Amino acid sequence: MHIPTFVTLSLLALLGTAAASPTTAGAKEKPLAARVNILPNGATCNKDGSLGVCQSNFCMQNEGAATGVCR
Repeated sequence: MHIPTFVTLSLLALLGTAAASPTTAGAKEKPLAARVNILPNGATCNKDGSLGVCQSNFCMQNEGAATGVCR
């Protein structure tokens, strides 16, 4: 294989890899705590997580009640 052909194919492979990468350095994802509303114990919550997620991961919500309380 000739050197110019090898260099050209190598550059194309590198460009393809760079184009296929899912994220760039400037578009990093925020940490989980910044994306999710963390609720302290005693806060009002919904078991579906629509108001946020309890710090303890436990929302005590009685059946039929609109909201519950983080425990």
